[in-house]
Amino acid sequence: MLATLDSAKAVAGDAFAFKTSARVRATKFTPEIPAGTRGYGIVTFADHAHGNGLAGRLAIEPRYLRLADGTHVQVLADPQFAENFVEGATRDLNGALGLVPGVGIAVSGYNALHHGREITIQRGTEFTVLIGDELAAGQCFVPPPSALNVR
Repeated sequence: MLATLDSAKAVAGDAFAFKTSARVRATKFTPEIPAGTRGYGIVTFADHAHGNGLAGRLAIEPRYLRLADGTHVQVLADPQFAENFVEGATRDLNGALGLVPGVGIAVSGYNALHHGREITIQRGTEFTVLIGDELAAGQCFVPPPSALNVR
């Protein structure tokens, strides 16, 4: 990631930028992609933290890499990894404390009144993408492990 995304400020449709962390060799489906190639994506879902300990949530979708000549190479979030959807912490007290006589009411009251935490995807966070846009047709390129992560 080239910038920080925060569920407190992000809205669906916001754009974000990232860059590749390693070179990817050309295949029959894609051209060579140099290390440091810039890519772009959008926030597809953003929900701010709420009361009752509901945490902030973000879903991001990388869309394409832009080569030096302006060519777009489509990319997809790897569906085998959940890091394209992240959620903050609830900050709720343990529900088991509600079973302790005299403590249960206080725990329930606290959990009902406080806000959950926002989630932040920090600049420099790495995530995995598939190169290509034909996952259903089996024509996406999965780069070698050393080149899978972008930031």
